Amino acid sequence: MTKSQITNPKIAVARASFVRSNPRKMRWLAGSIDNLKPLTAIQALKQMPQKGALALARVLEQAMGNAKNNLALSPDKLMVQSIQVLEGPRVAKKSDTHARGARFGRGMRVKRLSHIKVILEEKNGTKS
Repeated sequence: MTKSQITNPKIAVARASFVRSNPRKMRWLAGSIDNLKPLTAIQALKQMPQKGALALARVLEQAMGNAKNNLALSPDKLMVQSIQVLEGPRVAKKSDTHARGARFGRGMRVKRLSHIKVILEEKNGTKS
């Protein structure tokens, strides 16, 4: 257990590793739904045209399931505490054989992968 789970045991965590989407674009999506209720955030993500929105919605649904089944928390009382999008490994897609110099990866196109971590917490009071 982490220190925050010891002081506040009413948090649910979900992770997704090696998501095939650029971390910079995923952080933009994560910033748009931060501090929302998970149900509202999932509905908003499903309406977005970006490829990473569906992956982020799945991780949110997984966190809500963890909160409901493991901690017996109501989905109505949950709030998104934080969403972390970390950079995963870079995978070479294909070789592009023309001069680019040493600065641009020596002609290799790379695909960036993301690691997503969602933390949901229970809010006791009501906000308007």
